[in-house]
Amino acid sequence: MVEPGEPSVPEARPEQVWSATVDHLRAMIDSGQLAPGSRLPAERVLCEQLGISRGSLRQALRVLDSIGYVQIRAGSGTYVREQEGSGGRPLRGWFSEHEQLVEKLFDLRATVEPTLAERLARQHTPRVVSKLEDNVAEMEQAAADGDMLRVIATDAEFHRVIAGNAGNDDVADLLRSVLSLVGEERRAALRLPGQIRKAVDEHRAILDAVRRSDPAAARELTLKHLLDAKTYAHDYASTTSSPLVDPPGPDPSTKDS
Repeated sequence: MVEPGEPSVPEARPEQVWSATVDHLRAMIDSGQLAPGSRLPAERVLCEQLGISRGSLRQALRVLDSIGYVQIRAGSGTYVREQEGSGGRPLRGWFSEHEQLVEKLFDLRATVEPTLAERLARQHTPRVVSKLEDNVAEMEQAAADGDMLRVIATDAEFHRVIAGNAGNDDVADLLRSVLSLVGEERRAALRLPGQIRKAVDEHRAILDAVRRSDPAAARELTLKHLLDAKTYAHDYASTTSSPLVDPPGPDPSTKDS
């Protein structure tokens, strides 16, 4: 568990506190200080030890859940997961073994997310647009730094911000439930060659559509984003060769001017 003397999260801008908290807890899990299967301390205790608000902690835990570091169990608490990621396994092998699951998750998301992006473009607030802007900027910086897990975390958060601000009806609730299942799929998909740069560009395009209040474009771009990723994953798994693919580093030729 987190010891009372554990240093708090380093100072950060309010909108980036959750990100610093993700890094802090991730480091504790990676180092073994928070062991697989262990239950995290209660929210109140963690907030006091890390010097953060409950809102920032909950957001950080949702991201860690999305990228496969913890599991949030309703009524029980938050537990550290075993780290069984695709890691050094060949990506084609992983996608071949999980192709049906990946396709079903993408299909579910393609059914729900475009509708919510469309709705957000109709009724967004400056605060939500600012959140999305910060998210896209952070994802791009993480890609440039070669920080794969931060890329995955910011990708998860982009879609959560849309789901969390497009209404609180059954459709939004369904997407939040679907996103809670997307952990290993997201890790693997973002390791496909060129996929990080593509995801950043497509997130920015969706953000632009929301910012200019263009519901049709927001819907179309979100649907294309998901269907393209699904098709690319399927095609990649179906090719004959199977080299080991490492997380891609920054590609200077694709940096913005």
